[in-house]
Amino acid sequence: MNRKAIQLAISTLIILLIGVIVLIAIIVAVKGGFKNLDAATEPFTDTAQSTAVKTACQQACQSEDKLTFCCQDYTVDNQEINCFDERLTISCDLECADDFCSEEP
Repeated sequence: MNRKAIQLAISTLIILLIGVIVLIAIIVAVKGGFKNLDAATEPFTDTAQSTAVKTACQQACQSEDKLTFCCQDYTVDNQEINCFDERLTISCDLECADDFCSEEP
């Protein structure tokens, strides 16, 4: 019995199996299959848009600009948010009345 031939066949099969798994992973990556993973690992506040909105809201709060802080809506990652959105984690003492934005100047 030739044992060398049997060992070569098993190692060849293992290498082929690993190669197929790697090939499938590359195809999935190229076709954009990891987009869900990317979206799940990037928190809302780590985007450039949300950082810019947070900075603008902090400046509006510091300058006591109620019109901008209370009434301005922003679009971040296709979501409408405003300065008092909890995800921005802004602490501000400005009070926004419910009908403040609907009042005419």
